Amino acid sequence: MNKKVDYLIVGQGLAGSILALTLMKGGKSVVIVDDAKGSTASKVAAGLFNPIVFKRLVKSWLADELLPFMNTFYPEMEILLGTKFYFSKQILKPFSEEQERTLWTKKTEEPVGKYLSKDIYTEDMNGIVYNPLGISEVLHTGNLDTISFLNSFNEYLRKKNLFVEEKFDFAQVQLLENSVSYKEFVAGKIIFCEGYKATENPFFKWLPFKLTKGETITIKLQKEYLIPMDIVINKAVFILPLGDNTYKVGATYEWENLTEIPTEKGRSELVEKLQKVLKIPFEIIDQQAGIRPTVNDRRPLIGLHPKYPQIAIFNGLGTKGVMLAPFFADQFFGFLENSSPLHNEVNIARFKF
Repeated sequence: MNKKVDYLIVGQGLAGSILALTLMKGGKSVVIVDDAKGSTASKVAAGLFNPIVFKRLVKSWLADELLPFMNTFYPEMEILLGTKFYFSKQILKPFSEEQERTLWTKKTEEPVGKYLSKDIYTEDMNGIVYNPLGISEVLHTGNLDTISFLNSFNEYLRKKNLFVEEKFDFAQVQLLENSVSYKEFVAGKIIFCEGYKATENPFFKWLPFKLTKGETITIKLQKEYLIPMDIVINKAVFILPLGDNTYKVGATYEWENLTEIPTEKGRSELVEKLQKVLKIPFEIIDQQAGIRPTVNDRRPLIGLHPKYPQIAIFNGLGTKGVMLAPFFADQFFGFLENSSPLHNEVNIARFKF
């Protein structure tokens, strides 16, 4: 007997989970298909968010719109899922050169200044951090504990029998007049949220993904060298406290060796950068790698297949997924249910089929 559902979502990473929660919040029925194996970018990611682009000290795209939205969405999901996974943090930025410090001071007087502290400190975090030129703070920052978020939502789905653990079989897709069937399910739409695996999706592999591999390491410091849990240091790499004297450090950007296998090259790059930040010794206890579903124009890929309107995609969130996903999941809901327009810069209609 066929099981009817409004939306069948393929992939339970950050994009698929946030879209599913948004659809469910809007009263729609959802089932997620995911093989629950392997290393996804969402599982590897530190989940950090900040409203600026460090390289140029400008606002991140749509930062003013995204931050208020996520500050409502994630706390609501913490209540629903009964888990704490959304945290405010202080991102501290030690300056690498005098020119960087001068630019920072100048930028505090521009619109982006609402996200930059005017104060510059000379402290070295109790002898931990190299800081000859001063250190300042990015405001309105934090992180999503992606593992806790994804695991708590997975548990929620399983309790309600809304999770199918299997590798999606494209041969089982049948297009109907106003719906689509997959095995025992008949759905109004199938939405693909597969991350980088969309490059193998027969419906969407024509989209211009430019995948990026990222690696992180986890380090341990001696107990007397604790960095407070609410502080993240960012200077060429980020240092995110995890608890128990451990810290996640990242991340690399690699466009050639696109595997989920950690490399000696990635490890060496992170260690070299970290040694320019920390004055103290550290022990590497883990290394991870993931592939980000980044896109040529650095904008998400959202919308309906140009030939099959029963099939859709919600992908390409890249390095800013924690910020982008809640806002655009809500916008996609409006598009799917109320024919509200999608932002031109995310709609896949911008690309030729």
